[in-house]
Amino acid sequence: MLLFMYMIFVIYSISQLKKEGKRVSLFTKIVVYGLLVLSLIKIYFGLVAFIFSPLPLIGSIVSFALGGMRLVLKIVIALSLLLLSLSLFLDSKKSDPDTPLIDHWLRLGVHILLIII
Repeated sequence: MLLFMYMIFVIYSISQLKKEGKRVSLFTKIVVYGLLVLSLIKIYFGLVAFIFSPLPLIGSIVSFALGGMRLVLKIVIALSLLLLSLSLFLDSKKSDPDTPLIDHWLRLGVHILLIII
């Protein structure tokens, strides 16, 4: 859920950058919207696993299968977040080369925290 809210914030930030006249690449937009969809899928898998978990035998099998899918999805999300950090860094350097490096390190730190959570 936290990842979903963060992606909404990033979409809002990207729209603010476009209003300011800064350039945002198509690749960054694709990664952001892809992460938004992946976070919704992850929430859906968690909800379905939670719904089926009380059932005696079927519930444990379904929860186990969905847990494996969520693990693979979490790995894909982690790699996508690192790719988003790199893409935002490159877009920032292209639009405004004087952006302090600490901003990029903080964004990378937030993405790493999202990966851990």
